[in-house]
Amino acid sequence: MTDLGTTIAPKSDQLNADDLINGPMTIKITKVSANPSTAEQPIAINFEGDNGKPYYACKSMRRVLVQVWGRDGASYAGRSMTLYRDPHVKFGGLEVGGIRISHMSNIDEPVTMALTASKAQRKPFTVRPLDTFATPKPAKREKSLID
Repeated sequence: MTDLGTTIAPKSDQLNADDLINGPMTIKITKVSANPSTAEQPIAINFEGDNGKPYYACKSMRRVLVQVWGRDGASYAGRSMTLYRDPHVKFGGLEVGGIRISHMSNIDEPVTMALTASKAQRKPFTVRPLDTFATPKPAKREKSLID
């Protein structure tokens, strides 16, 4: 079998939604650091095997991180989460796809919170506990959230 998945990785300095076309990825965080060069992506989340391509969480997913793990990004090192590609994420009114968090370690039960879906609408978003011995599949959702 010829695996074409290795030939479609985008050339970029960060983890992109297109990197997750092959399926979800469970990562173990090694470091969270400030990225002051851009207001849209103010933190870089490095993880084991990131090959210099950190995960820059969008605002909605940063809100999830703070809600579930707290404000201290330095405490995230050693924790794990599962990232998946949500093809329904919109940017500029077009569905372009984005990265979402489906599971997180260090929680005992699912956490549901309301996240902004549009200027006038908030929708529930649930993160499930991560079993660090198995790679979970992302939860199915009807619609995506926009940042």
